Amino acid sequence: MSKTAERTSTFDPTHSDNVLSGLNLLWRRQFMCDVTLYVGEREFRCHRAVLASCSHYFRALFENGLADRDSPWRDSSQKSPRSSPGREAPADVPKAAPASSLALPGCPPGGLALVLEYIYTANITLSMDTVEEVLVAAKHLHMSAVNKLCAQFLNDQISVQNYKQVNRLAAAHGLDETRKLANRYLIEDILALSFSGVCAVLDGLPPPVDSELALFQMAVMWLEHNREERMVHTPELMQRLRFALIPASELVEHVQSVDFMRTEPVCQKMLLDAMNYHLMPFRQHFMQSASSRIRSNKQTLLLLGGLPPGPDRLPSNLIQFYDETHKTWKILTGMPYNNAHHCVVEVENFLFVLGGEDRWNPNGKHSTAFASRYDPRFNTWVQLPPMHERRASFYACHVNKQLFVVGGRNETGYLSSVEGYSLEKNEWHYTAALPSPLAAHAGALHNGKVYVSGGVHNGEYVKWLQCFDPERNVWTKRANMSTKRAIHVLSSLGGCLYAIGGNHLKGSSHLDVLLVERYCPHTDTWSVLPSAMLEGRSGPGCSVLDNLVYLVGGYSWSMGAYKSSTLCYNPETDSWMELEGEMVEPLAGPVSVTAMLPSHVLSRA
Repeated sequence: MSKTAERTSTFDPTHSDNVLSGLNLLWRRQFMCDVTLYVGEREFRCHRAVLASCSHYFRALFENGLADRDSPWRDSSQKSPRSSPGREAPADVPKAAPASSLALPGCPPGGLALVLEYIYTANITLSMDTVEEVLVAAKHLHMSAVNKLCAQFLNDQISVQNYKQVNRLAAAHGLDETRKLANRYLIEDILALSFSGVCAVLDGLPPPVDSELALFQMAVMWLEHNREERMVHTPELMQRLRFALIPASELVEHVQSVDFMRTEPVCQKMLLDAMNYHLMPFRQHFMQSASSRIRSNKQTLLLLGGLPPGPDRLPSNLIQFYDETHKTWKILTGMPYNNAHHCVVEVENFLFVLGGEDRWNPNGKHSTAFASRYDPRFNTWVQLPPMHERRASFYACHVNKQLFVVGGRNETGYLSSVEGYSLEKNEWHYTAALPSPLAAHAGALHNGKVYVSGGVHNGEYVKWLQCFDPERNVWTKRANMSTKRAIHVLSSLGGCLYAIGGNHLKGSSHLDVLLVERYCPHTDTWSVLPSAMLEGRSGPGCSVLDNLVYLVGGYSWSMGAYKSSTLCYNPETDSWMELEGEMVEPLAGPVSVTAMLPSHVLSRA
């Protein structure tokens, strides 16, 4: 108690507990709730003031959400964020709930329920089965206090039986102190293993630690733990490591400094090979071996660039990947420049990004000749010699030791030129040109030959199919598709080619092409398949993974909307489905490829 003049201030230590208890009672009775949170099929009725007092995320939404174009508020009086400016919302977007409802995509319902328990009671019930969902929810809602409680829970739970699980969770959610504690158990466990046991750890997927250097240091610790008996295993143990995955500076500082790496002949050669690999960046895609391959056996869907809706029409520079565990698209990294209507070719798990346009212009004014290569091993870029011609809306592929870029458009108009890039010589050269200028076409590889379908020729949509033989350097005409189409995709799967999506003109109107056509190269015939697309897609990213065709993003002319969803086509059953989870933003003209990513990238994103 303190006295100032005639005033007295008295503090009641029970008041805050009583207030929280009262708010919890209101919540339990669902009385005076003024906002409903939607996560999937579940809904949670809460009080705005309570949520805002505990979460910066909610506070920002309640203050600014209604004015934000990408607001998650479900308000029937507002247009969907999927619709582009000046267009009505697509007909397939369901009627939204009142503005007192808030969707939280990507937030796990079980984790949200436990976080709400904490908000209203200051208590949270955690278990090894639920802690990851709570961590995801806490990250989504920017609640560091819950994150700390989860970290403390994991620190208290670490044991010989679960340290691997704890280590994975700590790595995925940036809990550095928890990870250090878990690694103590890992090191103790490793040191006690037999030679075959430590080999199994080094060969296992995913690896138990983040980096190849950490694996090397783990192996060295195992050898040093009993030098007299274990050093005889040095060459065989070191051959299980992938030294080219260790950056050159770390090879010099941390690997070369280990005595047996300088004196043992097998180790000397592995170290020298790794150093030479880093000294020749332009030849690395030609130098791939077991020593430079990412420790993964899983291909991941990637999405690069694309054009978002909006008056400025500035393309994206993001590389996104699909997180299959959490069913959502996440940001991997950024490209050196904004890009759309470009091409990306995967070679030995390097991504070659070619051409495109860094700003939208219907006449190709901003098309580029850029060529660069992305290495997911180190998240690095190498600038390559530019193409001879600027080009966007073209096709590119990899055949033998060359990349080929076919047609496209730039400020001079439609292109018939075809360029080849020698992966060995790091230089571009012209090859046999297309019979006619062409842009917005699609392409695919089959048995070493390049097939190009549809497109726009001097302003006219075409149904052509043309085939390029790189060995003979000639183009031949093949059977036409049944439908004119452009800005579509052509996928090679199971010995056939599938033409999917795109649009064509009827008068001055663009019409989505929903028919799927299959081409048999052996008989040179097309057939229309029974199952049409779920909705129109022009300019989607396209990848084939596990015998399924994925169409990511694109533009629907019938809906007048850029799309942020992913459609999946199964040729075996001739059926369509929509993949769960949406991109960071709606995009047309992105590129989708598949590649392997380091396990620590996937776990930390």
